[in-house]
Order: sequence, then C-alpha cells, then structure tokens
Amino acid sequence: MTVKHEYSQEERLLGGLAHASVVTGAIGPAVGLLIYLTQKEKSAFAARQSLQAALYQLVGLGVMIVAWSCWGFFYALTFIPLITNAEQYQDAPPPIFWVGLGSMIIPLFIMGLWGLYGLYGAVRVWGGADFRYVFIGRLKLLD
Repeated sequence: MTVKHEYSQEERLLGGLAHASVVTGAIGPAVGLLIYLTQKEKSAFAARQSLQAALYQLVGLGVMIVAWSCWGFFYALTFIPLITNAEQYQDAPPPIFWVGLGSMIIPLFIMGLWGLYGLYGAVRVWGGADFRYVFIGRLKLLD
C-alpha cells in the first residue's frame, strides 16, 4: 500500500536511489545501508526507504544464491550421461543436457522480476509515494 505525502526532492532522490540500486547486484544493499546511515537523523522517509531497500536486496541476494545453486546442481546432473557413456555422445550431448541448459531461464526470470520490482519501488518513491514492499514493508523495524 502506498500513501502520497509531500517529501523534499532530496528525500525522494535518496529513497529512489536506494531502491534503484537493486540493479547493481551485490553492491545494492551497501548503497541502501549507506543512505540509511547518513539519513537516519535527517529524514525519516529517506531512512525508512533506504533500510527497506537494503533488506529487500539482501533477501534478493539470498534468493538468487539459492536459485542459481539449484540450477547449477541440476545442470551438473545433466553431465552424468556424458561422463558415463562418453562414446555414445561423441557427436552431440544427450537431450537432458539441453533441458538443463535451458532451465537457466528460471533463475534469470527470478532475477528480472526482483529487479523490476525494486525499480518500481524507485519510481514510486521518486514520485513521492511512501512505498512498501509486500512482505518487508510490514516489518516493525521500518516504522
């Protein structure tokens, strides 16, 4: 749920940057934390938005690690036929290999959605909305 208030351009910019830093990958949570630490005494809005963005991005990193690890494990399993029957697959890998390779789209899709939701938060905050992520925004720590 978003509620529209009047915040300064600087508050909106800092909050928006914290959310938009989702595109920087592992650096994003540090950006959000840095903005939080510099703004917690100056602007409750910028501090709340940046802390929320940092938490969202940390959770996102965990989700990505799990998603890519699961994919890597599944993809490694597709090499078993190649290893056990190398002579049978001289010309082309077995079909399961291509399924494993194609399943890479799942973690890529998750990454894309995660990033787009973070960018959506950035746009909403830049527009002056008090944006909250679906689950993270409900934490008492952010109030």
